[in-house]
Formats: sequence, structure tokens, C-alpha cells
Amino acid sequence: MDHTAPSAALRASLPLPLLSAIAALPPLAVDMYLPAMPQIAGDFHTSLNTIQNSLSIFLLGFGLGMLFWGPMADKYGRRPLALFGLAAFGIVSLLLTLSGSAIQFLTLRLLQGLLGSAATVTVPAMIRDCFGKDTAKGMSTVQIIMLIAPLIAPVIGSTLLALGPWQYLFAFLTLYPAVLVTIVWRVLPETKAPAQTAITHSPLRNYQLIFGNHRIYWDLFTYVCIALAWFTYITGVSFIYITWFGVSETVFGYLFACSAAALVIANLTNRRFVSHKGPRWMQQRSLAGAVVIALLIAVGTWLKMNVALTVFGFFCLVGCLGITWVNTDALILIEFPHHAGSAAGVIGTTRFGVGALAGPVLAWIYTGTILPVMTFIFVMIAGACVLQAVRYFVFFKKSE
Repeated sequence: MDHTAPSAALRASLPLPLLSAIAALPPLAVDMYLPAMPQIAGDFHTSLNTIQNSLSIFLLGFGLGMLFWGPMADKYGRRPLALFGLAAFGIVSLLLTLSGSAIQFLTLRLLQGLLGSAATVTVPAMIRDCFGKDTAKGMSTVQIIMLIAPLIAPVIGSTLLALGPWQYLFAFLTLYPAVLVTIVWRVLPETKAPAQTAITHSPLRNYQLIFGNHRIYWDLFTYVCIALAWFTYITGVSFIYITWFGVSETVFGYLFACSAAALVIANLTNRRFVSHKGPRWMQQRSLAGAVVIALLIAVGTWLKMNVALTVFGFFCLVGCLGITWVNTDALILIEFPHHAGSAAGVIGTTRFGVGALAGPVLAWIYTGTILPVMTFIFVMIAGACVLQAVRYFVFFKKSE
């Protein structure tokens, strides 16, 4: 296992706020236009359901794109891919303002995800290049800054809709990457060292090398379980708070903001301790905390606990999942010092692919109550715990 140690100068040269701004493309592209969906459907004389499908189409494009662009980042470097992805995202966003039908809109959203993912996939790869075995610390720093995006995106979207039609939203998504292209061109270094034996094979060969490493399977399947629990919460949270507990949309906004606050605290905590404890220690302890909290939430739901206790439970659970998530990311990336782009592609595709499954899963388990949702979240987190327990006690205890 090659844990190549990067130079301190390379790490110091990496502008983490800029990486956060690049990584914010997906939440901005998703959260900003949600309030505009009825207006878009009306302009195109189509159903709201058709326009809502543009969200899944965008996520599908992002996930598939990362599989392709990850190996390209290993072959051609991180900086060129970041510039290309940002420029392409901006151009497609401009075309979206000119789309004249629902079919054009859906097609361009797919293209926006496919091309924009070229920029996003470079972010974890660059952090791996510069932070080495401390990748989890770098990832936490970027996450702390990036979490601003889902908080301000709805505000930006609502403000722009108050000023004009839905096209204003995509005009913003044209200008935002254009500004980033200028900054990336001026300040972003190439982090992929020329001395690295970077991959020059086909993407298929790259992924054969990635999946040929048996050590990542435990963390990758743990990642799947955690991601499915997370996206089940994200997809079902409006039903939990608004429909079940009857809070207003305004109050829901504040309650949902608690999740972002929990993630900020979690990443600050991880950044503080991960260098001393290590990503594996942080992953295992946070996962243990998550399964206990998820069990208490499920039991509390069965006992009909009130909304305040539910909010507090989710605050603690989201914080634990945030620490588990970022360290699992890092543990996979650390395994591939010369294939970080391809590894980032696998992680990103897993994230967006699992996110697309959350909706069908919720529809399948729906009974009109929130107990199945809480139970499913617990089962997924418990599954992740079982995977890590088997990994440690059966396979790796002697070697660690």
C-alpha cells in the first residue's frame, strides 16, 4: 500500500476554498432550481413530474460522468479537467436559458451533469495528492466550506425568481463557473506529480486496478450503506417534519438547517482529531455512535416521541454520519496514490447512484407513517457496522 507523502509546499499551495467552490456545483445546480419547477413546467406546457425528472437525470449524468472523467484526471492532470468541466458546465447552463421545450431542457440537464462532473471529480483527487495519509483532514476542511452551498442555494434561487423568470437561475449558473474558471486559471496548481507513474491505460484498465484491490471492498460497501441511509433521510425529511409532525415550511427550513450545522460541527471535530487518531479510528467510532443513535430514533418513533426529540436525534445522527462518510472517502482514496482520479470517480458514482435509489426505496417502504423510514435508516447503518466488524475481526485484526 503506497501512502506517498506529499511535500508541505504542495499542500500549502492548494487553495481549499476554491476546491470547495468547485465541489459546490452539484448542490447549487440542484437546490437552486427546485422552487422554479412549477414555473418551468408551465412555460414548457408539460407536467410537473416531467420537470421533476430533470433532477434524477442530472444526478445520473453526474454519476456516469465521474466514471469517465476520473481516469482522465489521472492521465491528463487535475487542472485541465477542472478548467474543462467548469467551462463546459457554464456553456450548457447558458444553453439551458435558451431551451424551448421540455425535451431540450432534460437533454441539457443530462449534458450539464455529464460535463460538469469533470471538474468535481478532480477535487478529492487533488486533496489526495496534497494530503496523502491526512486526506480525511483535507476532505473535512473542504466539506466545512462547501456546506454553505446547500444553505444559500435556496435563498439565491428565491431571490432570482423574485427578480425575474427561471432563466435567471441558469444565468447565475453560467456566471458562477465562469468566475471560477478565471480563478482556477490564475491560482490552482497542478497537483499530480510528474514523477507519478500515472495511468495511461484505458478507463476500463484503471477500474480493473481499482477493483482489484480487495482492501477497498469493505469500505466501499460501508459507503453504500451510509449513503443509502443518508439519502433516505434527505429524501424523506420533508415528509417526516411537514407531513407527519405538521411543521410549517418556514420552520422546516430551520430544522433542515440543523443538519448542515451538524455536518459543520462534525467536520470541525474530524479535522481536529483525525491527524492524531487516524481515519480508521474516527470511522469506527462515529459509525458505532450512528448505529446507537439510529436505534434510539427508531425505538423513539415507535414510542411516538415528539418533534423536538426527533430533531435532536437527527442532529446527532447526521453528525456521526458526516464523520463516517468523510473518513470512508479518505480510506478509499488513500489506497490509490497514483489513481486518485479513478478512485474519486468510483466514490462519486457510488454516491450519486445510491442517491437515485433513495426515492424508489421510500416508495417501496411507504406505509403512511415514518416508522419504516426510521427503521430502514437503522438497518442500513447496522449493515455498515456489520461490514466493518467482519473486516476487523475476521480479516485484518492481525495486521493492524
